[in-house]
Amino acid sequence: MLRELMIENFALIDQLHLEFGPGFNILTGETGAGKSIIIDTVSLLLGGRSSWEQIRAGAETARIEGVFELTERPELDHLLADWGIPVGDDRLLVISREIKKSGRSRCRMNGQTVTVLTLNEVGRLLMDIHGQHEHQSLFSAVSQREILDRFGGERLKEEAARVAELYSRWQEIKKELASLEMDEAEEKRRVELFSFQLQEIEAAQLQPDEEEELSRERDLLAGAERLYACVSEAYHRFYGMDDGGAILDQLGAGVEALTKAAEIDPQLRPWVETTTRITCEVEEVAREIRAYRDQITFDPERLNQVEERLDEIAKLKRKYGQSIPAILDYAAKLRRELASLSDRTERQQELARQLAAVETELGRAAQTLSALRRETADRLETAVMQQLHEVNMGKTIFRVALNRTPDLRNGLKLDGEQVAVGKDGVDQVEFMVAPNPGEGLRPLAKIASGGELSRLMLVLKVILAEADQIPAMVFDEIDTGIGGRTAQAVAEKLLLLGCTHQVICVTHLPQIASLAHHHYYIEKKTQAGRTTIEVRALDQEERVEELARMLGGAEVTATTREHAREMLQLAATLRSEKSRT
Repeated sequence: MLRELMIENFALIDQLHLEFGPGFNILTGETGAGKSIIIDTVSLLLGGRSSWEQIRAGAETARIEGVFELTERPELDHLLADWGIPVGDDRLLVISREIKKSGRSRCRMNGQTVTVLTLNEVGRLLMDIHGQHEHQSLFSAVSQREILDRFGGERLKEEAARVAELYSRWQEIKKELASLEMDEAEEKRRVELFSFQLQEIEAAQLQPDEEEELSRERDLLAGAERLYACVSEAYHRFYGMDDGGAILDQLGAGVEALTKAAEIDPQLRPWVETTTRITCEVEEVAREIRAYRDQITFDPERLNQVEERLDEIAKLKRKYGQSIPAILDYAAKLRRELASLSDRTERQQELARQLAAVETELGRAAQTLSALRRETADRLETAVMQQLHEVNMGKTIFRVALNRTPDLRNGLKLDGEQVAVGKDGVDQVEFMVAPNPGEGLRPLAKIASGGELSRLMLVLKVILAEADQIPAMVFDEIDTGIGGRTAQAVAEKLLLLGCTHQVICVTHLPQIASLAHHHYYIEKKTQAGRTTIEVRALDQEERVEELARMLGGAEVTATTREHAREMLQLAATLRSEKSRT
């Protein structure tokens, strides 16, 4: 249950500290006093969506903190343990949330920072909030199915999870199979294209370094005449001049002269050795130049062959890759694609077998889930009818219809029919109502008034709270569209719910307010040009005044006060009776 609520700089609230009690808690006040703002803060603590616009004008941060007293619930305890949130022997859980104008929101549980998703997961096990317009969700087929499944308990939940898992697998296999089941002509076209491309690449017999080698050879062949002329001139100057002007002739003469000089001065002998060695080396270079010149060939035919081969490589590069290694990689990819296409039929057959097996299993699971839902629907109908009787709708007939939608294209075959299937199974859940005797059953969305919807939602909340073991519930103006005897019946239902749960309720009806265990009054005040909201717990005399206001409007008279006292006395008697039942 929610024991304490602290609010700071939220909407019109400057600072507020509320202590709620067990049982039935009521919030009342003038229209527009800000009662729903309190509910909004509780919603935020439980993971609701926040906005910087909720921050009080002039403040940078809004802060909300709630102290919850936890009941013994294994699911909640395991969840908190999994997220490493400590819970002491006092079984208290302190949840805080800060909203900043920067748009960031900070959440903590018992001092540990958590995400909004964590708040939401924990919050759904702490409290159930019924907002002002939530009864409209009863019109949704999805909401109606969720209500039915929640009422079905763990067994139905497990079977629904199994159907969802099988459906997901079924869809995956169908998707893969569809990707393989291409048109035969398209498959043939791809095989022909890939085969042609691979044949063209393989016929070229490319080598990884071939292009670079051919480019070098082409440069040599294309420059053969000029190369021959340059090399011939070099040889001629080193060795081949007949007039004695060759470099070797000059070096020889120089060595001979230096040798004669060394006979006179022996110090010159190292020079003689050096010049002799140089002369020998130049003579060796000259011989190698001549050998290189003699092997230079003028081969226009070979040059043409090289040019053609380089052109062939260039064409393949334009079609299949920017380099020979890239072309060879593409060829390897083509081989894999062709192998995959050849294995496609075998894979299709395997997937078809898997699909049939999963489809059979999904069909059985969907049938089991449908049977569980039908059994659960019968129990829900009985529970709702009983509860409707207690809120002055005893003549109303409530039924849960389970329908299936034909789907000849993508459906699942069940009982000789091809029906639509999804992750939630094959059932379309629809709540049917006949509010008055003699009227046929019609969909809820087409027949219920606002007051009837509010009471039906209350009934479902009571039933689900018992099924889900939710310890606390919040109702924001559950009294929409009701009054008189119906209001008294709803009030008694809320009181009865408060005997086993904590109930926090915003109401405008004195019948409901009079039965509360704890009554809080909300009022809007203006001081120094600023509007604030204040909340205080009412004692017995203050409750008389508030109920008198709710009964008589702006003018409170002795008669309305006396009526209010009488209502509180009757309420005390009724509370005593309900607490013993």
